[in-house]
Amino acid sequence: MIYLVVKAAVGLVLPAKLRDLSRETVLITGGGRGIGRQLAREFAERGARKIVLWGRTEKCLKETTEEIRQMGTECHYFICDVGNREEVYQTAKAVREKVGDITILVNNAAVVHGKSLMDSDDDALLKSQHINTLGQFWTTKAFLPRMLELQNGHIVCLNSVLALSAIPGAIDYCTSKASAFAFMESLTLGLLDCPGVSATTVLPFHTSTEMFQGMRVRFPNLFPPLKPETVARRTVEAVQLNQALLLLPWTMHALIILKSILPQAALEEIHKFSGTYTCMNTFKGRT
Repeated sequence: MIYLVVKAAVGLVLPAKLRDLSRETVLITGGGRGIGRQLAREFAERGARKIVLWGRTEKCLKETTEEIRQMGTECHYFICDVGNREEVYQTAKAVREKVGDITILVNNAAVVHGKSLMDSDDDALLKSQHINTLGQFWTTKAFLPRMLELQNGHIVCLNSVLALSAIPGAIDYCTSKASAFAFMESLTLGLLDCPGVSATTVLPFHTSTEMFQGMRVRFPNLFPPLKPETVARRTVEAVQLNQALLLLPWTMHALIILKSILPQAALEEIHKFSGTYTCMNTFKGRT
């Protein structure tokens, strides 16, 4: 235990050796736009051998694929709704036949309904759970077995800090992200005895993408939204460092501490003061 703590402390001071990506084939769900597109760029810039993009909108996938190819990296796209289990398994088979084995899976696809429970449509609530949570079950089941055989693989979950601290007006999203966090926590521990296969969970603060367009906090200068480029860069670095958990920005670690020691009434006042209590009132994002 003491050795591991010292090792982690040293790692914060001394630069660690980054994993070579030149032999890796990366699959990114929700890869056509937003953070997914930035992740494709970042993996390409860092030398990934092949990149595969999944998504539901062909126009965005085509544009991103062409951009990655122009960077000199082999790139393919497939239309796939990760919330549809059979579609995931069928498309995964097509990927293996056309591209080969996937060694890094990035579960990035997500949707947000952006309404309270009583204002939410039942089908929209189910859609959030199917894509944001269950979709990760299906993609991981599709690609993890071969990773275990090869003793080479990495499962990445682009989650959200809302998995740890929920807000009103996004009950579908917060619930699905909390479930996905538990899924990854269990999966990460389950892979401890699996040589060559690891997992990374990324929990970013509000990121300036069209998904959460219109979301407003009370002090934007004090709590500025993250740039998609920053989230992508830090995520790929975490994969290369084999980092199990990444909170962005680092100040979000204080959130975990505060939630564990403060009474509920105090947490509620913090929500009201910071504006997170009403931040979804101006939500106009993409669902």
